[in-house]
Amino acid sequence: MSESILSQPYFHNEEAAYAFVEARVWRKGPVCPHCGGVERNGKLAGNSTRIGVYKCYDCRKPFTVKVGTIFESSHIPLRLWLQAIFLIASSKKGISSNQLHRTLGVTLKSAWFMSHRIREAMRAGAFAPFGSGGGAVEVVVRCGRQAAHLSNDSLTRNLGASGATARGD
Repeated sequence: MSESILSQPYFHNEEAAYAFVEARVWRKGPVCPHCGGVERNGKLAGNSTRIGVYKCYDCRKPFTVKVGTIFESSHIPLRLWLQAIFLIASSKKGISSNQLHRTLGVTLKSAWFMSHRIREAMRAGAFAPFGSGGGAVEVVVRCGRQAAHLSNDSLTRNLGASGATARGD
């Protein structure tokens, strides 16, 4: 019988999590997010150095694989981010922030933060919310007898089977 994916080291070890993400983001080696340098980057390996820190010797700035990704400006360990991504991507009907909070053992605020960033990264198309068309759009979500009306820019698709419709006015 094969081993479960949840027993992979990058879900449990921070150094393995950094190595896993680095192998996917930097396929040809580390790239400085500040100047774009690829040749003169070195991994810092002191006793007091954080895990996964590199230094660009062109611009002399430190960086990690987190810079420029959904993991940036987050104090949540990368292994927990990977676990959250796995849970959200593998759940058939989605997963709530409350469930992430209970499963991962993080605060509800952190779970909400992670789930929103992961969902934004998984969304197809541009990262600007609902595009930038500028027109007013009414979104009607029908739940039994109640209807909630929301407005936003350039949402013009029909949400179909879920009982939600969108109309561009």
